[in-house]
Amino acid sequence: MSELARPAGPPGRYARPMSNDRFARRRTELLTRLDGTLAIIPAGQEQIRNDDVTHPFRQDSDFHFLTGFTEPDAIAVLDPAADEAFTLFVRPRDPDKESWNGLRAGVTGAVERFGPDAAHPVAEFDDWLKGRLIGRTSVGYTLGGPIDYQVLRAIDAAGGYAKRSGDRVPDTLIDIRSILNEMRLIKSPDEIAALREACRISVIAHNEAMRFAAPGRTERQVQAAIEYVFAQMGSERVGYGSIVAGGDNAVILHYVENDQPLSDGDLLLIDAGAEYRHLTADVTRTFPVSGAFTAPQRAVYDLVRDAQVAVIDLCRPGLPYTDMHARAVEVLSAGLIDLGLLPGSTDEVIEKGWYRQFFFHGTGHWLGVDVHDAGAYRIDRVGRPLEPGMALTVEPGIYISRNKASLSLSHAPYDADEALRLTFELGADGAKAERDRRDAEAGGVDFEVPAEFLGIGVRIEDDILITADGRENMTSLTPTDADAVEAMCAEESSLPLFE
Repeated sequence: MSELARPAGPPGRYARPMSNDRFARRRTELLTRLDGTLAIIPAGQEQIRNDDVTHPFRQDSDFHFLTGFTEPDAIAVLDPAADEAFTLFVRPRDPDKESWNGLRAGVTGAVERFGPDAAHPVAEFDDWLKGRLIGRTSVGYTLGGPIDYQVLRAIDAAGGYAKRSGDRVPDTLIDIRSILNEMRLIKSPDEIAALREACRISVIAHNEAMRFAAPGRTERQVQAAIEYVFAQMGSERVGYGSIVAGGDNAVILHYVENDQPLSDGDLLLIDAGAEYRHLTADVTRTFPVSGAFTAPQRAVYDLVRDAQVAVIDLCRPGLPYTDMHARAVEVLSAGLIDLGLLPGSTDEVIEKGWYRQFFFHGTGHWLGVDVHDAGAYRIDRVGRPLEPGMALTVEPGIYISRNKASLSLSHAPYDADEALRLTFELGADGAKAERDRRDAEAGGVDFEVPAEFLGIGVRIEDDILITADGRENMTSLTPTDADAVEAMCAEESSLPLFE
């Protein structure tokens, strides 16, 4: 019986919205960390899709994190030195525009519903800011963001007045991005509850996709099925563009066309997550369209799952984040050798980076308000210790592209930190040229990949919450064991097919 047919309690969309108290606590924490600096945070702006059509609006993550305000073109100012410590600048009410594009909170509604100490029309921001900058020594905002010019112009205008009055104006700009990143890294209880619900919705959708997919259907139809479940269960939107990659498309990491038919014998890789209350899940499952793995497919699949299980088993408070990737590389490298996909020993494959022919991304990332959420992975160049309240993904993969049937494997040692430094100093093209030069100088070995593995792409991804005594796999209710995956594929879908 499908989860969609089972009673599941009240739909998520009727749940109590997040309270203003949560946002107020975050603003207080930001001001405490800024130690008296005035902070400016802009909202997102509508983006043109084509002509006079805009993309569906989704609020800027930092702005929503601090205010909960959902409209575009707003600006929040946090000023610990003022009686009005939290001021919102918003679009005014406009009956004509609201008839076309929906209601606005306006100045009065913003105060009533979102709790600022004051609100003003956004058109007044520039003149208001000039006055607030007099006597200040610093101002904080996201440098390089959409209000760079407005802030610098206001500082310049305030400086003209200060020349005559003798007052100070800001001579220090503070990028608040790193502070907000750290604040977002540890999830509050309410955020954890929302993230669990996003994961629950995503799990049920992935299970239904396993039932629904079949030879003759298309990637787009499966995408529609999974996103239908998201919407039915109360998700506001997808957390990112859904990846539904059948057959050879599964070896493309961020394949988004989703426009090809599914064939008997294909694997189908689905990377899709529901967003709920502005937090997103991020789940990947790979399964056979026909319902049964071929022997080569299962061998690769089992290896990826072994690596994922090994990494999840490590997750606990105190574990350096970088240990997760090291463990995945170790398991995958040994397995690739065992399958005849790489020559040499495990140590050699790791030292020379040969595993990167088939596994060329990180093992995971932070998860939360953004799918690739904010926060540093290293502190002082050392892997950051995991802490309770952190949410992250574990997603090893193997991608055996047909254009890698013949490999030239360099004897030059591979160093991820050195590769990062080269890219920073030389740019992507320059770094590649330098690596190619070093590879040619070191020499190497040619290797033929067994033909039966070509075109196989597998990734398995779960969402992990670090707890006080270990971890919680928030997406464990969609199967990853190969036998359980095949059993799920054999179940009947409750979704209709319109043709």
